[in-house]
Parts: sequence; structure tokens; C-alpha cells
Amino acid sequence: MGIDILNGKVRVYNYDMSPVGFPSQHNQAGVFLRGRDEDEEFVVERVAFDDIEAENSKSDLFKVGRIRFHPDEENEIYEKLGIEDRENIMSDKELINFLMDDSIETVKKISNIRSLTLITRMKTMLFTMERASKTPPHRINASVIEREHELLTGGKRNPNSEINKILEAEKKANEDSKLKDTLEQLKSEVESLRKEKEAEAKAKDDIISQSQSAIEQLLKKVEELTQTTEATLDKKQVGRPPKKE
Repeated sequence: MGIDILNGKVRVYNYDMSPVGFPSQHNQAGVFLRGRDEDEEFVVERVAFDDIEAENSKSDLFKVGRIRFHPDEENEIYEKLGIEDRENIMSDKELINFLMDDSIETVKKISNIRSLTLITRMKTMLFTMERASKTPPHRINASVIEREHELLTGGKRNPNSEINKILEAEKKANEDSKLKDTLEQLKSEVESLRKEKEAEAKAKDDIISQSQSAIEQLLKKVEELTQTTEATLDKKQVGRPPKKE
């Protein structure tokens, strides 16, 4: 399905309650998308594609999904705009799921976000979630607030920040886990070496035992042969005539 273009314009959607505006080459008043009402899922307007291209070269409104396109058309439009990193373009539902994921990976992703627009959108969504009694995890909420502060102050991270504490705790846990794995590996190697030595000792004992058994059998045969020989000689002596004097 191709893009639904009408007079050079495509459908642009605002799922947020906040309005969005940016300059236009066709209208001095610019492009304006009002915020949706509480009973609306989204607001949609037709926007000239060249205005979208111009704005995309200057801001990240489209790069982080602050405003979006028709679901059937967005892949093709993102391709035309050269937007390859789609990880940060999330629907409201996807964003809520992301912010409810209390994992270290989520904290890492938040700590690496460079878009103030995306962080602002996350902060707005956190507020909306709290109003709806859908409380996000504390460390996710703290990470978003701290990352916003970092971006507003030049991206520098406070060594005592919540994000750093979380990342340091994870680093320590990983180090402890590696140490435990190393210890378990050493124990396994020692146990394997012990079993190997025991097997070698047993093999030696078996060889010695087999040698002793072989010697005993040989001695027994020698003794039997000696007795048989002596008995044979005695019989021969008995059958001979006595010597003449």
C-alpha cells in the first residue's frame, strides 16, 4: 500500500494531549497539531511532506515518535526521511510497557538517551500513568527525571545520582557473579584433578595387584612343576635294578 498523499500532504498524528507546532514553507502561521482531548485517541492533520522533511532535518519530533504517521504508512515515510533507528519510536502503549519494565536494561537505555524530546515525552507519560494509578517503578521514574536534568545541564552525570547507584550496584553484582563462577570453576577443576589422581592411583594399584597375582601364579606353577619332576624321578629310581658292587 502506497502513502496516501493529498495535494502533497500526508496524515500526521498527535497522540499526546499537548499541542505540537513547527514552521512551514507554505503557511506563515506554521504547522499546528492540537493536543487530543481525554476522550480522543489521537488528533490527525494533513501536513506537507516537504515541511516534514525540513522539520526532520532540524529536530527529533519524528525521530522519537513525538508525532507520528498512519500505521500503514509510517514504515515507508520513515524510510523516505532516512530514519533508521526505530527503537526510540514507540506508541503510547509501547512507552508505558517500557516505563513499567523495572530492569537494569531499561535504566541503561534511559541513561543513554540523547533526545530531550524523548525524555520529556517519557516524563509526561509518567505523570499520566501516576494520575491513572498505574505507578511506575521508583528507579525508572528517578532515572527519567535525572536524565532530563542531565540533558538540560549539558549531559554531565552526578557521581551520586540514582542512575549511577543503580549501574554501580549492577556492576558489583556482575563482578560478584563472575567471582562466584570463577570459584565454582576452580572447585570443579580441583574435583576433576582429584578424581584423575584417584583414577591414576587405582590404575597403579590394579597393575601392582595384577603383577603380584601373576607372580604368585607363576610361582605356583613352578612349584607344581618341581613336585611333578621330583615325583617322576622317584618313580624312575624305584624301577631300576640295584647297582652291582
